[in-house]
Amino acid sequence: MNNNIFRYFLFIGFLLLITSCNLFRYGIEERKKDKVASNNNEIEKVVKTERLKKAEVILKSARQFEGTPYQLGGDTKRGIDCSALTMLSFKNAGITLPRTSIEQSKIGESIKLELAQPGDLIFFKFKKSKSNNPVNHVGIVSKIEKSGVVFFYHASTSLGVIESSLAETYYRDVFVKIMRVY
Repeated sequence: MNNNIFRYFLFIGFLLLITSCNLFRYGIEERKKDKVASNNNEIEKVVKTERLKKAEVILKSARQFEGTPYQLGGDTKRGIDCSALTMLSFKNAGITLPRTSIEQSKIGESIKLELAQPGDLIFFKFKKSKSNNPVNHVGIVSKIEKSGVVFFYHASTSLGVIESSLAETYYRDVFVKIMRVY
């Protein structure tokens, strides 16, 4: 009988040992997963911080042109067009963009309107244009209100460099897409 009790306790001890090893191993795996997730969160924060810094530089540059009159082909404070505004603003953040809105619309990643962020490019196609190009105007997303309204800087042909919003029917009706370049 003592032999059976000894075997029973030995068996129970063995089961506890196996179970605790598996629990210990499971705990290590979970800690590894937590550490990887934590590292990924840190990387994501750094990427977001870098993106925000670039967006600040881009928007500060665009604001410096506020009030500058529109001039087709212009790229100075005396006169500027929409694609020069975006090209020069991004250049100050170390990002090279092509010169025309058509070429700018072909780079980066297309973003849903509701996911737009400051520093994204916003494209339009005005109906009065007779060209077959998919876009003919570009701006820089400047802010998104809590209500979801997107604001952007651009070089308006009639008012020069201004901040407008998609709440204005004029722009909402000709909106084409948002592109994230960086």
